[in-house]
Amino acid sequence: MKEKLVVGITAEGSVNLLRGQLLHFKSLGYDTYLLAPYSERVLNYCKEEQCQHLCINIAREISIWQDIKALIIIISIFKKINPDIVNVGTPKMGLLGMIAAKLLGVKKRIYTCRGFRYEHEKGLKRKVLIIMERVTSLCANEIVCISPSVKELGISDGIFNTNKCQVIFKGSSNGINTDRFNPNVVDESAKLSLLKELGLSNSFIYGFVGRLIDRKGISELFKAFEIVYATDENIRLLIVGPLEFEQISDKDLVHKLQNHPAIVMPGRTDNVPLYLSILDVFVLPAWWEGFGNVLVEAAAMGIPVISTKGTGTRDAVGDGFNGILVDVKSTNQLADAMIEIKNNDEKRLRMGKNGIEWAKNFRNETIWNGLNEIYQNKK
Repeated sequence: MKEKLVVGITAEGSVNLLRGQLLHFKSLGYDTYLLAPYSERVLNYCKEEQCQHLCINIAREISIWQDIKALIIIISIFKKINPDIVNVGTPKMGLLGMIAAKLLGVKKRIYTCRGFRYEHEKGLKRKVLIIMERVTSLCANEIVCISPSVKELGISDGIFNTNKCQVIFKGSSNGINTDRFNPNVVDESAKLSLLKELGLSNSFIYGFVGRLIDRKGISELFKAFEIVYATDENIRLLIVGPLEFEQISDKDLVHKLQNHPAIVMPGRTDNVPLYLSILDVFVLPAWWEGFGNVLVEAAAMGIPVISTKGTGTRDAVGDGFNGILVDVKSTNQLADAMIEIKNNDEKRLRMGKNGIEWAKNFRNETIWNGLNEIYQNKK
């Protein structure tokens, strides 16, 4: 009989963190289900991955009554499906999914920890988020940390039992599709057209791809770029991704970004490899990440990277090999690194070439094979 595998996420955008995974496990003989909110994006994912959608809408922020209601719905879904394996990630789905699976006696309960939201929080909210993580950990019988530094932090903060948690090879929740993120598959005419369309021809281009929110280091990136721009007005900053206004504390920053003469903001794209291919340097000054997939995606495209020594980000970059790591929230260090890599052609080209090799450590298949070993563990 086929084993029933349920994978759960809180937000629709997280399907990008599962690309190819459920189709792979279906090919291995599992009956696959995605526990996720209703959206066209999720429906398209389920169609492409040939998995069944289990609809659940969960509030991203803490909301006791909505969360209790969501837990009851998840329990009813699990009763109907009777899964053999439940693998849930992101804090809210991790908590509710693990509680439901524990209450119903699901034998294989895996929590995929994609980072800790409490890292940049303070006061009561931080304490509540830590308690949520501890409850999730208690209900899980396996914890997959998507980077070594996430595992280290979880253990040092007393959230995870050392015997329960592991990192698959060098990290990442889903690995990288090195066939898709490959500089040799990007059409040169498409690159030239995009450069012309964005007004970036003949400029040195720094790039950022991701959600525009505080913890991605957007403020530090803007301030550092202004420092570098004062030394060279031929540089440009390409910011690709959705603006999440409610998660930016300095509302004036949005106006500054949108009105800077050397900053281009085309919004989100489904063709990330094409946009990465036109960059000279990729920059992600995040305060923390679960892992920092986009850093490896940029590396796979042969682009040198600059990031921070924060949780998750430091695991996604070979410091000095394919990129430079700076202290979290250090605008001056970030600006210095951006200037250094721009002015040193040999280092920039070497790091770009090294990045292609670095990315081979994080192939999809490596992570999927590791997950399958966990799923098939008979203990």
